[in-house]
Amino acid sequence: MPRPQKYRDVVRVLRSQGWVLLRQGKGSHELWGLPDESVKVVLPRHRDVSAGIVGQLSKALPEVPENW
Repeated sequence: MPRPQKYRDVVRVLRSQGWVLLRQGKGSHELWGLPDESVKVVLPRHRDVSAGIVGQLSKALPEVPENW
């Protein structure tokens, strides 16, 4: 079961795997994905990223940190 993670830690993992910020969404949300836009995930820009979003990222990323 994934655990909530800090926003800055999630962004660090995404960038290390080649993901980029595609665009700003509504309010405090961002659209992150691969540069070719084959994979996209909406990420809330809050202090903590919920366990549900971390779970979605775990399915989309080829390598997931152990502490997730």
